[in-house]
Amino acid sequence: MKEGLKVTIEEMRCVETSAYFPHSTFTSYYVNPQEDIKFKISLKVLTDCLYIYGDDGSPCLKMTYKGPGSPLSLLIKHNEDIKVDCQIYTMDIEDSTDFLSLADECTLNKIVVNASQFVDILTDLDHTSDELQLVISPDPPNLTIITISTMGESQTDISKNSEMVLLFQCDKVFTSKYTFSYLKQIVKVMSLANKISISTSESGLLGLQLVINEDTRQLYVEYYVSAMFEND
Repeated sequence: MKEGLKVTIEEMRCVETSAYFPHSTFTSYYVNPQEDIKFKISLKVLTDCLYIYGDDGSPCLKMTYKGPGSPLSLLIKHNEDIKVDCQIYTMDIEDSTDFLSLADECTLNKIVVNASQFVDILTDLDHTSDELQLVISPDPPNLTIITISTMGESQTDISKNSEMVLLFQCDKVFTSKYTFSYLKQIVKVMSLANKISISTSESGLLGLQLVINEDTRQLYVEYYVSAMFEND
């Protein structure tokens, strides 16, 4: 898209992560202004190319995509004598609805928190737990995080009046459980963020939007986790 590059990763239709790179992030950026370009590639192949052929010297990377059926070309230039050209096979997206913005679903509640303080809380949780329960309420304590393991439960309460909370919007009580390992995947990225927006949907979908300030630029990461289904 002309606004920049969006990379989306999906795991078993339970977790979806999207990273946004505004066009200003790149030294040079051009796409056909008439359409948004969408395709799929192997994440493993992409990361292998970057890890194997990249280095700590911050080589120059040029990405080129000519159109449907064409490979994604990565030209990695270390210096005038060393250039690596990787061609990554691309696949068409079978169902474009898979890439509709999940942000449109997460309209039930919205909480914006200071990232570093929120990460401290997540880091102190019981990481042996399999489940994490989230309770959001217009009444105190407003935001409750409960971890559930074979050893029992632990509970952390956060008031909407806490200095960590920058915005709190909730009209009715919301409660849902999530697989804790899915949430632990994003903690490392959270530590790079300045602010985190927490939102939910009627179905229990949990959305985390991260704002990362990098020099004079802002990068955005969206992370969505489906709620656990309770057994009858």
